[in-house]
Amino acid sequence: MEDKYLVFEKYIEQYSERLSRLCCNLCRNYADADDLFQDTWFKAMKNFDKYDKTRDFGKWLFAVCVNTYKNTRYKADNRRQINFDTTEEKDIFLSSLPDTAVSNEKYDELIEVIRELPDKYRMIIALRYFNDHSEKDVAQIMRIPVGTVKSRLSKARQLIRRKLLL
Repeated sequence: MEDKYLVFEKYIEQYSERLSRLCCNLCRNYADADDLFQDTWFKAMKNFDKYDKTRDFGKWLFAVCVNTYKNTRYKADNRRQINFDTTEEKDIFLSSLPDTAVSNEKYDELIEVIRELPDKYRMIIALRYFNDHSEKDVAQIMRIPVGTVKSRLSKARQLIRRKLLL
């Protein structure tokens, strides 16, 4: 019997391009498509033991992708959105928030700093904080030890703090 990780690795090689196209078609945004692509493979690997081997893997994988997309869209659609008639109204609202809230300007600055990080740190930050994966999950996704995830997170936060304070 073939090792399940070797089988899954073959599926990744076989289906990655098609899955990527599907994600791009669903999201119409590269960043969201990339997140969907990663989340789909994560869920597929996590649930691979539940996959019925008599079914076509591609169809199962794409169902995982579509369901992941629907769940993500459902959560996004059900978030409260606040629309302001004027910038003054927006400023009044933002000033009423606790000091721990991050302004749009600060958030944009933070995102820009994260984008400038080396890949190994940026991926860890994206998986952990923007996709809400646990450190253990990040380790599984990236195929590195949990200790490495923790040390890279620490280093990434340190680099971010340093750049934001300059």
